[in-house]
Amino acid sequence: MSSKVYFIKASTNDGEKVISKKARKLFKAGNFAECFKENDFTAVKVHVGEGNNNTYITAPCIKGLVDELLALKTKPFVTDTTTLYVGRRHNAIDHAVLAAKHGFSLEGLGIPFIVPDGLFGTTEIPVNINGEIDKKVFIAAGIVQCHSLLSVAHFTGHPAACAAGTLKTLGMGCASKRGKMKQHAALKLSISDDCTRCGVCFEHCPADAITLDDLKAHIDQDKCIGCAECMAMCRFAAVKCNWGPECEVLQKSIAEHALGTLKGKENKAAFFNFLLSVTKDCDCFSTPNMDKIVDDIGIVASTDPVAVDKATLDLVENKAGRKLAELVENDKLDPRYQIEHAERIGLGSTSYELIEVN
Repeated sequence: MSSKVYFIKASTNDGEKVISKKARKLFKAGNFAECFKENDFTAVKVHVGEGNNNTYITAPCIKGLVDELLALKTKPFVTDTTTLYVGRRHNAIDHAVLAAKHGFSLEGLGIPFIVPDGLFGTTEIPVNINGEIDKKVFIAAGIVQCHSLLSVAHFTGHPAACAAGTLKTLGMGCASKRGKMKQHAALKLSISDDCTRCGVCFEHCPADAITLDDLKAHIDQDKCIGCAECMAMCRFAAVKCNWGPECEVLQKSIAEHALGTLKGKENKAAFFNFLLSVTKDCDCFSTPNMDKIVDDIGIVASTDPVAVDKATLDLVENKAGRKLAELVENDKLDPRYQIEHAERIGLGSTSYELIEVN
């Protein structure tokens, strides 16, 4: 049976207020109010953007969705977990400061920003899923304990997973640091003789896992967290990875962590993908004015996390006339691993009916 995916055309040129109204219109069209009950502690999962990043989905764009939750008399809070890499979101204090700066706050949205995995990203609850890759996953405690969830994902490319949409928002974005480590553990990176010893990877490595000798850079596998930031920053394609099996394992683990995130929230979650400012790399990159890899498309939403990502991928590839792997400039990647595995483990269906809302 096909899942319903609701779609509305939108562009950054519309402006934040219009985008907010369109997202709210989609919420009503899909009757997503049924997912949320009065007095629910409702997590509004977002990405608040990194320091210099300015292509993330801004707080005013989701104000309409927040207002819908408030009208339903839920107790919503905007939320985002801490990161493995050392940056503005590495701990709860710095993360909350950045979130407030970007408008994700009581003052900006009318609801508080709460980091769900604690001060240092270690406040977690193990969730048994008996998956192919993971028998249990480690999810941020605040995500597990809340009653319902509204996921707001900014769909982008990704240097390791190829696609960053709803499944990655749920899997990687709702995991504790230990959960993130389990997912990234699949990636084994190395530096080839193409290295020019420029030092860019050394400067950007969040785990201090890279050293430089007289010839080239080297990665300490015991320290490496598999974030692939060195690969994204290298201009000479010197960072290598066995993309076939490792990318597949990473994406399957993402899907299984998403399953853990949603356990106990069946019929109590809604998923929105914003197909605006779709960039080659994700919002974790502290890079301003990243180039779009496809023109703005709109917003899609569903109660099925698999269908919403499959519809998003189809819309992006149809709009661009190219596969996402080509758009992110790595034809060894395949975003379908996470989508197809998510379907196999019962998260949803790749079969969908796209319903356009005017």
